[in-house]
Amino acid sequence: MAFSVNFNGVELSGMVDGFTAITRNIGSNWNNSTRNRLRIGADFINSSIGSKSITVNFIANVKKDRFVTTRNSIASALNVTEPAPLIFGDDPNKVWYAIPDGAPTLDESSFYQAIGSITFLVPDGHAYSSYSNVLNLSNSGGVNGSITPNSDGSVDVTINNQGTLPAWINLTLTNNHENGYFGIAGVNGSLEIGKREEVDGVVLHNSEILYDSKTDPKFSKFVSAAGKPHPEWTGAGTNGTIGYQEYNYKSSNGQQKTMKGVKLIDPGSQTGFRGGMTELVLPPDSNGDSGAVNFYAWFRLFTWTTALGQTGVMQILFTDENDNFVAGYGTLKDDKTGNIGTVGFWIGGPNKGQWEHIPYVANNGEQTGLKDNNTMLNDNRGQLDFAKQGATLGFYWKGGHRTKVVPELENVAIHKVKFFFGNWSTNPRGTMTHMVIRDFWCRKDNVQKWDDLPNRYKQGSSIDISMGDGGVSIDGVSSITEIVTGTEPFSIPPGISKLKIIQSSWNSTPPDVQITWQERIL
Repeated sequence: MAFSVNFNGVELSGMVDGFTAITRNIGSNWNNSTRNRLRIGADFINSSIGSKSITVNFIANVKKDRFVTTRNSIASALNVTEPAPLIFGDDPNKVWYAIPDGAPTLDESSFYQAIGSITFLVPDGHAYSSYSNVLNLSNSGGVNGSITPNSDGSVDVTINNQGTLPAWINLTLTNNHENGYFGIAGVNGSLEIGKREEVDGVVLHNSEILYDSKTDPKFSKFVSAAGKPHPEWTGAGTNGTIGYQEYNYKSSNGQQKTMKGVKLIDPGSQTGFRGGMTELVLPPDSNGDSGAVNFYAWFRLFTWTTALGQTGVMQILFTDENDNFVAGYGTLKDDKTGNIGTVGFWIGGPNKGQWEHIPYVANNGEQTGLKDNNTMLNDNRGQLDFAKQGATLGFYWKGGHRTKVVPELENVAIHKVKFFFGNWSTNPRGTMTHMVIRDFWCRKDNVQKWDDLPNRYKQGSSIDISMGDGGVSIDGVSSITEIVTGTEPFSIPPGISKLKIIQSSWNSTPPDVQITWQERIL
């Protein structure tokens, strides 16, 4: 019987004249620990599943230089430094993460035909399904299980793990109402996210959403600030035009896409450094008070050059009521020959200017091997945030917040948000093709009012939980501290089991639930 063997994306079957046998045995290595009794027998202590070996045999017919070619090509394909996907043609729905073990053989003693064997070590001791299972409301009731929203805001989930081992699920919860807490219970454990005691009103210190582009998708509440001084760069021209645009483009994988957001339309007529600016005056809170000493903003950016040497600047700037600079988050590319840009954090106060800049390659995230590959600002990501809590300024980048304390800003309130896009008129290679602010929302924290509380999870926000590694993110921002101490991620057993998802006791609107997982098979 001949069959195909694919390792690390390489079809080994094309290098030989046939794989003729495979030894997978049954299951894996069961390791049992016992302790001898005084005279007869032993007491069982525990049992564990160890690694697994898989051996395949192949033949190679005699042709000129065939054995040399076979040896070299197989050796090259097997030269990996960590376990890689291994898929057999007779069982294509399973993938083993394996690494060659020992010395592959090639017996060339026969004049007509050589035979060989390769042994693979599977450290995990099991296979994974080569596909991901998806369970949500649209396919509820099918082979993967069911999702049942309840009138009290909870959700009952029946999940069918068709593997032979426990599996780790990825869970996405999309809030259909403001919410402060999730409890997720299964047969193998429970995990809690948020704050059990968070209430829906009558609190001393509230947070209030001041603006959300989801309800203003064309950013119509931002008005032109053309000609006004740039808050941080003295002398920068601002008489250009920026505004909302929708345009089609081809992504790095050739897929046709549509981009929507605020973009530079015309850099203006001024020579030197120039651009356009628009601004949002923050509305007053529910007490009628303007300005926010404690402030949070979430935004989604996209940057991508399509030619070396393109340059440009995109900033979100926060100022007080007199347009004095408080802080800013943005990107800067002044590399006029290559493709290196920086993400920048700007601060106000007595030492006004760029506090920190971090380099990245201004591609679309497709060059995954590069140290500074654009993993944050490509067209699939871009989620960032900024916070001011008194004198502390926080800027999110790559899984964490970089903070700077500026004592002189402790009692300074943010009153305005400005978007600035610019470039140098002297650069013949032009402005970066893609500099877009796609989404923006902001809130004021510590509003002292006995009123309804905009809770930690706003309506429409999504919480992603990876049970396998314990990762938690809110709207794309890593938020591992949201896990309630004493609870931890858990797996689902083989077969049919139940999950129960509950929310804050006052929230009776069930969330949207989606669960994905790969099965694990002995």
